[in-house]
Amino acid sequence: MAHYFTSGQVARQLRVSISTLKRWLEGSEVKIPDVRNENGWRLFSVEDLETLKDFKRNLRKNGKRFNDTTLLPVCFDHSEEIVNG
Repeated sequence: MAHYFTSGQVARQLRVSISTLKRWLEGSEVKIPDVRNENGWRLFSVEDLETLKDFKRNLRKNGKRFNDTTLLPVCFDHSEEIVNG
């Protein structure tokens, strides 16, 4: 049996959000078969993952920038905290 990845696993390996992955799949740019398990989850083969890696690589070559801002922790400004004395 072939090994499949979930959307979350693929997004993590590509270092993009699941929303970005879904947007790529909904658009006409990437042609990947729609394979789902019995729960309705989208599944990706190793070949699909390679196709998506190539797609992302081509986007970067054409000037699209990807960053890790979604992976940064949220910082709070503690200067306005109320101190109970």
